[in-house]
Amino acid sequence: MSRKRKNRVLENITIEAYAAEGKSIARLEDGKVLFVANAIPGDVVNVFVTKNKKSFAEGKIMELLQPSESRVAPFCEHFGVCGGCKWQMLPYEQQLKYKQQQVEDQLKRIGHIELPTIQPILGSPKQQFYRNKLEFTFCTHRYRTHEELAAAGDEIIPQEPALGFHAPGLFDKVVPINQCYLQDEPTNTLLKVLNEYTTEHNLPYYDHRQHTGWLRNIIIRVARTGEVLVNLVMQHERKGERIALLEHILENVPGITSLHYTINSKMNDSLYDQDVKLYKGKGYIEETLEDFKYIISPKSFFQTNTFQAEELYRVTR
Repeated sequence: MSRKRKNRVLENITIEAYAAEGKSIARLEDGKVLFVANAIPGDVVNVFVTKNKKSFAEGKIMELLQPSESRVAPFCEHFGVCGGCKWQMLPYEQQLKYKQQQVEDQLKRIGHIELPTIQPILGSPKQQFYRNKLEFTFCTHRYRTHEELAAAGDEIIPQEPALGFHAPGLFDKVVPINQCYLQDEPTNTLLKVLNEYTTEHNLPYYDHRQHTGWLRNIIIRVARTGEVLVNLVMQHERKGERIALLEHILENVPGITSLHYTINSKMNDSLYDQDVKLYKGKGYIEETLEDFKYIISPKSFFQTNTFQAEELYRVTR
């Protein structure tokens, strides 16, 4: 193993095992444990070190030198950057296997619990478009990847707004999402409509450091019944522009049955103490689990994977 860039790049690292939170483990020559994001056992990689402590280090793949035999191509263009999906590079059956190993290991090794025989994980019937709720963020600062920064060199990269997910570990930068495989339509249509309209009308996104700007979040709930709830969150009221934007959404995004808006001038994004106002529709969506009907409002808690919630109910009832 050789080092360069003041020990920030480690070369020819062989990934040995899985760890928690979508990371994998390698052991360095000095015995230190290295946690690497988006790697799987069997990968040989060059690693950029992002954290270096006395007993462990963390890093991300700079170059995949030799892929593991288990590695598959992720289906999402944003994989490895947005943090929404951790293990797309691994077949689903192996994902389940490693997740079960993690739970058992943490209960035994950390919790010191003597376990009975554990039943296998019940996998989700859907691995795409399974979430019933997503929240996207409007942000003045688009996240730049390590590759983008390296390509720019000494050039100043202009600041750009973005609508998408927060970059992992960064509250003030957002990864722009062109297409998300977590939630079914009309989510991707809504993202496209919002991007085009806000750009055309120069609507200001929220600056999470300065706490300025206008548009903050868009929250989308999609039920298997076909009903859709959308809540647009703004930092302050701009009535004319708000109405124009909400009407544009209704005209260009089919299927929305309950459209809301919220004025949130707080420093944080929590809406439980905020007044969510109904703009159009009945104010809630309906969902069913077997013979039960659920009424879901903007602030309601509901398991985000409806298909797995149904499986959980069948096992525990």
